Amino acid sequence: MSLDPTSPHLALAHEGPIDATFLEEFRTSVSARGLDLRVEQRISTRAMASLELVLGTAVVVWVFKAYFTGFLEESGRLHAQALKGAIKTLGKRLRDLRYVRITARGPIDPRDRFSPIYSVWTERDADSRFKMLVNSDFTEAGLEVALDAYLTFIETYHTGCLEPEDMDILAAALPVGGVVLLAYDESTASIKLVDPLFERLG
Repeated sequence: MSLDPTSPHLALAHEGPIDATFLEEFRTSVSARGLDLRVEQRISTRAMASLELVLGTAVVVWVFKAYFTGFLEESGRLHAQALKGAIKTLGKRLRDLRYVRITARGPIDPRDRFSPIYSVWTERDADSRFKMLVNSDFTEAGLEVALDAYLTFIETYHTGCLEPEDMDILAAALPVGGVVLLAYDESTASIKLVDPLFERLG
């Protein structure tokens, strides 16, 4: 999904054999007058990449800055709750999907820390973006808490309400492939940076 002045408010991108009813449920849940929602099916580049964490997952939800600074300002706050509900419901629908990685030795069933199925993205700046990783072992309740925290983070980031010290930490993060990874830390109940190189080696 390109980052440009014509970016929509929201986007839903997907690849692979995802149940179309899950995607249509999301589309219906967030549908509203004046909302620019883009839905697209992508061709997978996963087999050509060596650092999977910075790639899109099988299903990607984009929440663009324009959603908070344009659409919500004009339509009111009620839609934000509908969006939160739709993102969490879609996560629950996808949580138990099985992912098989194709290797030279044949297909394997990986036990990754983060889900290769579902993630939520937003712009970081003109040249990079944030990817919210979803833990593979989250319970449904844990997934709700994590996504709530991340959506709150996105809004405070894009509306200039994030604490200055948090902005400094994010500004200092070096993107890999144009991506800065984030995840919810249950021990601190907060959003933390994730080092993709450490995850790959560790």
